[in-house]
Formats: sequence, C-alpha cells, structure tokens
Amino acid sequence: MQEADRKKIAIGFLNLGLSGKFKEGLKFFSHDCKTHNPFFAGGMDTLTDAMDAANKEGTSRYPEAEFTVRYALADEDFVAVYTQLLSNKSKPSEGGLRQVHLFRFKDDKIVEYWDITQQVTPDMPNASGAF
Repeated sequence: MQEADRKKIAIGFLNLGLSGKFKEGLKFFSHDCKTHNPFFAGGMDTLTDAMDAANKEGTSRYPEAEFTVRYALADEDFVAVYTQLLSNKSKPSEGGLRQVHLFRFKDDKIVEYWDITQQVTPDMPNASGAF
C-alpha cells in the first residue's frame, strides 16, 4: 500500500465520523488496534462510542459547526491528519478545536491510533492563529 492510500484511509475514517458513521469506519482498523486516548478505557469500540456520543451532542449544541481536514502527512507506515472543528462556521473567530490524529498502519489496516486535541478560544494571544 502506498502512502497516498494510507492518507485516503485516515481521512476516510474521519469523514465517516463526521457523518456519524464511526462504527462503519472500523473497517479500516485491525481487530486488535491499540488506541492511546488517555480518557477512554481502550479499544476502538469504546473510542467510536465516545466519538459518536460527542458528535451527536455537538451537532445539537453547535448546529453551525464545521469540520475541515487542514493537512495530511504520510511517512511510510504513519499518517498524521491535522483537523479543525469550528464551533460556528459563520463565526470562525469564536474558536473551536484543533486536532492531530496519528495513525500507524500495518499492511492495509490501522493498528494504532492517537488523537491530540487543542481548544482554541478568541482570547488566545498568538496573533498568527492556529494556522
């Protein structure tokens, strides 16, 4: 599998999640994938359940939210995807989340997954912003 294919799979998983289809995205993961989010007990079922719940809450709480893949980088078996989740697409200055999703592949499946989230608020001092 080529690096470009791995990037497509990682982005495909995130886009399925955006549309509320996290469980469908499990097809990209090995059955024994290791997750490294410290807030969840482990395993993809636990993580996708939590992502699904957050997506449902976010959709009702932030109907004008917008998810964007900003960058995707691949280096052999690793893919990093940098994403932006705005609380309100018509008011981007209100902030949101910036996330880095790291995927490690073996053959054609994801075998490890990390996610790092940064809250962005209007009062942050860096004039250059998150991008």
